[in-house]
Amino acid sequence: MSSFVLIDTNIWHFALVKPIEASFMEIHDLASTFLSSILLDPNIRIALSCYQVGEILEVLRRSRLDADLRLRLLEDFRKAKFFVEELSLPIVREAVKASFQSNIHVYDYLVAYPLMGIVNRIYSADEHFVHSDFRKIAEVVNPLSPWIITEGKKPIKAP
Repeated sequence: MSSFVLIDTNIWHFALVKPIEASFMEIHDLASTFLSSILLDPNIRIALSCYQVGEILEVLRRSRLDADLRLRLLEDFRKAKFFVEELSLPIVREAVKASFQSNIHVYDYLVAYPLMGIVNRIYSADEHFVHSDFRKIAEVVNPLSPWIITEGKKPIKAP
């Protein structure tokens, strides 16, 4: 029986993009090792929202990852290892309402809310994902610990 997990976009980014600064080599190595282990585990399937598929590809484009690699990744998302959930207007409404209440940008909600009832674990180093809105979806684990990611800032290593 397969287990469905959500892997947050930043983990994909750090796993697939080479570090620009030597001080971030550790977080890139952690992400790469983690993502590889999940991809190679036949008992784990990766669930993504349609929104997240676009978000991953855009983040990788901005990081100048080769277009052919991005297109291959898009094709990979069609394979049995992955499950992609459509984004519906009712989910967008819920995401917007939750975003207003929490003051967390709507994009994290558009990644996670479509996967409610599908995933049993969320892997994220994003500080927003410790919020109860995300923990009610599934267990949240930071596979890049002690690194923490905050939107628009460089990753920091927690003491």
